[in-house]
Amino acid sequence: MTILSHTETQPVALPPAVPTDYVFGASDTNDILGGGDVHAVVTLKVAMTRDMLAAAFDLAMRGAYDENIDELPVAEIRHRVELSLHMESPWDLMRDGASFSDLLYDESVAELIRSEYRAIDRAYPLMAPRVES
Repeated sequence: MTILSHTETQPVALPPAVPTDYVFGASDTNDILGGGDVHAVVTLKVAMTRDMLAAAFDLAMRGAYDENIDELPVAEIRHRVELSLHMESPWDLMRDGASFSDLLYDESVAELIRSEYRAIDRAYPLMAPRVES
């Protein structure tokens, strides 16, 4: 896929967009609209680095690590990334992603961060580099 970004005058080659799994705001009665009068569903495509995806996933986990991250289904990983995009600015995720890999040097959270990167590699294989064993 080749598109023009909002700041470029030359085409930018991008990988294919990953389809979304959820519609935020209308998927159940606990969401923003509560199943009310939906006027439109807007789809937003955001190009994200591996570090941005990992930071978004980490934010959406919000300390819910009672489950083994390596066993989370791909749909759940993608849902959590989409949830972060729903709640956080892409600019904030870009900022957080810029330093997220630095957490690999903190031994108290390094294994957790590695498991989050493995999850991202499973959920977004077309964008992810080869996983280090």
